[in-house]
Amino acid sequence: MNITDNVVVVLTAGGESSRFRNVAGAQNVQKSAFILPNGDTMIERTIRTYKTAGLSNFVILLYHNADSVKNLLGDGSRLGVSIAYSHDPDMPVGRGGAVKYAFNQGILDNNSYLIVHNPDDQLLGNTADMLKGVLEAHFSNEKNAAVATAVMVGGVRHEFTGFTLENNRVVASEMYPLVPIPTHIGLTVFSPGLQPYFDRLFDLQKKTDFEAVLFPILISELKLSAHMIPEGQWISVNDEKGLKKLIKALETKQ
Repeated sequence: MNITDNVVVVLTAGGESSRFRNVAGAQNVQKSAFILPNGDTMIERTIRTYKTAGLSNFVILLYHNADSVKNLLGDGSRLGVSIAYSHDPDMPVGRGGAVKYAFNQGILDNNSYLIVHNPDDQLLGNTADMLKGVLEAHFSNEKNAAVATAVMVGGVRHEFTGFTLENNRVVASEMYPLVPIPTHIGLTVFSPGLQPYFDRLFDLQKKTDFEAVLFPILISELKLSAHMIPEGQWISVNDEKGLKKLIKALETKQ
């Protein structure tokens, strides 16, 4: 199967990003459209990443500071892609509600594969091969009845100092220890036909994310699979600390 067939990349860019407000110049812009020191933005980087992997159809889910994203990207032609937008109703409804609303408005098609990605979860390294591997893994997982594949890393670095205790005595310490629990990186592939799940599970009067509501249902039905990528190919940019990590990684690459 050609990986570009019937795949829509859904970028969730409607969050308030309260932890990101301390960054200078970030108060009136959606976090993913914040201008980085090199003149780039996280959402443009993300779009180019998918385009390099052969994907060019995008839907962007908006709410807070929506115009900062729309004014930056337009219809996508500048980046060589096609972009449609779905704006949350009168209140933010979370990622789960935003996907449901886009289905209800006909902006998302129940017959398409969806790659739902948070642009502040930045991918690094050979991203084209990585994303092709993600899709190939999902197509393989479908043979075992999976309808969704969550992309994960093998663990995350604890932001504080970790300790080893014996009888309440500290016998070892480690700065920023790796917590070896598979961790979702904000990227999920969904098979066609999942609109009924979103219709049934999500209330557009509430703010809910599909990780908290849909994932447990799929897990109970043995329909959620995982695909692992190396820890170093992902940076979560939720605050100024994450932003500095991304800037350093991009400077190193250059």
